[in-house]
Amino acid sequence: MAGGEPSTGSGCTDDEREDDDTLEQALAAGAVSHVFSDPPRPLQLTGSVACPGDADWIHAYGDCCYQAGVVVRWDASLGPLDVELLDEKGHPLPLNRPGDLAQHKPGEVRLLRAEHGGHFLVRIRASGTVAVPYSVAVFAPVFVR
Repeated sequence: MAGGEPSTGSGCTDDEREDDDTLEQALAAGAVSHVFSDPPRPLQLTGSVACPGDADWIHAYGDCCYQAGVVVRWDASLGPLDVELLDEKGHPLPLNRPGDLAQHKPGEVRLLRAEHGGHFLVRIRASGTVAVPYSVAVFAPVFVR
């Protein structure tokens, strides 16, 4: 689907980052990242819309060995979002090491690995029946070479 076109069957208008509905499309789009800074200033992605029945994928890359992951925010009154942090093959990244963070609350999900290097993916899905606008802060630091 091109940006601005309705999502199949839901009457929802997708955001401008389409096509991002599959792992393959996310990988083909290339990885996002941001220049390392102290304190960390993540890459801000705004204007996204989670359409019911339609996943959004973000492909990111961060140099080793710094905090990596996402913070996703939305209006909780519109319903929940399912947010997952995955490796480049689509398998869940464990968040069970010291300093990792997996926090889910209404209107915000924080999934951060204390240290990560390489590619990772984020999958975002609306689990309700309405479109949910959201924003993402991507922690994927790289050093200027």
